[in-house]
This record gives sequence, structure tokens and C-alpha cells, in this order.
Amino acid sequence: MGVALFAPVALAASSVELKYEKRTDSKEQRVYELIKESGVNEQFIQLSDELFPFEEPMKLVYGGSEGPLYDPSNHTVYIPYAFVLEAQHYFSKHRPKSEVDQGAIDTLMHTLLHEAGHALVSDNGIPILGKEEDAVDNLATIIMLQYLDNGAEAAINAADMFSYESEEGGEYYDFGEYAGVHSFDMQRYFATLCLVYGSDPEGNKGLLDEIEEDYLPEQKETCEETYLQLDYNWHEYLKGDAKGD
Repeated sequence: MGVALFAPVALAASSVELKYEKRTDSKEQRVYELIKESGVNEQFIQLSDELFPFEEPMKLVYGGSEGPLYDPSNHTVYIPYAFVLEAQHYFSKHRPKSEVDQGAIDTLMHTLLHEAGHALVSDNGIPILGKEEDAVDNLATIIMLQYLDNGAEAAINAADMFSYESEEGGEYYDFGEYAGVHSFDMQRYFATLCLVYGSDPEGNKGLLDEIEEDYLPEQKETCEETYLQLDYNWHEYLKGDAKGD
């Protein structure tokens, strides 16, 4: 497992403020209980406090209908209960029942780190050359790989969620999707797998085997280089925040 289910730790003073909105039905109540029992918030807040503490506390709000998103106007991350329900739905269609909750929680952790990445960029005026959505996807994956127990497995679960969403997205994209701020789900899937592979090529030898053989050797080499580059670049900022430099 990646995020340790059923092993919450106590929260101390933090630069993240957590709030749960009222649940509207029994499904949302079960999601609320899963989130609370999983310890995902405690792990996320610990990572935030150690790697990128915010000068002004960032608010994390569960519930409502908007999100997942980061709103810079009030320095708040919004995560609807429906997002976790959706993740459970996708994993239940593709995985054994015993893996559904873990897949959903790992997806939630990646999303929390992704949205916190937007907050980090906004808070520190970090220059992003390219799509910010891709940059914070990379940040979320790197943090999971570096700082979570079994982080590779957790990141693969988060990647699989992109793949599952893509399968139900239809064969063609609308023009609005081409013009959107996010890369396509399958691009996000392979980008995440690329970083997982690049972090440990020996331990993840078959991870990229979906890619055609003609492209595979070059892609594996590229993934190793990409991981090293992004890991170094992001830790320049994380290190500075963590040390208060």
C-alpha cells in the first residue's frame, strides 16, 4: 500500500487548516469515515509542513460540489466527497474489492499534493515554463515516490485513475479539451508511470511495456533523465521552503 490505511497520527500545529463540510447522504458519510480512518490528511499535512510550509495557513475543505481545485483568492483547496466516490467507482470496475479503498486513497493523496502544488507555486511566485498542471502533477508524483512508504505503488494507483477515466472519455476529444489547461488523461497516465520508472528502472522493468517496442528503449532512457531533472528542480524549491532559506 502507499498511503497507510487505518493508521492516522495526531495533528499538531500546522500550516494547513482542515475542514469537513456536512455530509449530504450515507455515501458521503462513508467517504468521510474512510478519509478520517485512512490517515491521508495527517500524512499530507506532515509532508506539507516538512517540505513546503505555507506562510499563511492553507485551508483544505472536503465537501461541496466544486473541485478538486485550488482557489488562490482564499488560499483554499476544495475536495468534494464525490471525487473519492468517483475514484472508488473506477477502481471497483477494474480491481478486486480489497484494493478499491486503497486505490481511492492513493488517488486522493496525489490530488492533494497536486492542488497543494498550485498553492506552492502561487505562494512563492515560482516560475513555470509550460503547463502548470503538468508541473504540479510531476511534483505530486515525486513527493509520493520520495516520501511515502511504497510510494511507487501509490503513484501507479494514481496513474491508473487517469487511465480509467480515459477509457470512459470516448474515442475523440472536443476542441475545448485540446485548448484546456490539463494534458489528456492518457498523457498524465504515462507521464506518471515515466517518473515511477525513472526513479527505479531495475525495480520497474516492465512498467512501460504498453509502449511499442520501437519507442521503448528511447522512452526508458528519457524517463530516467526526466526523473533526475524534475527531482532536482523541485527539490531546489522544496529544500528552500523546508529549511526556511
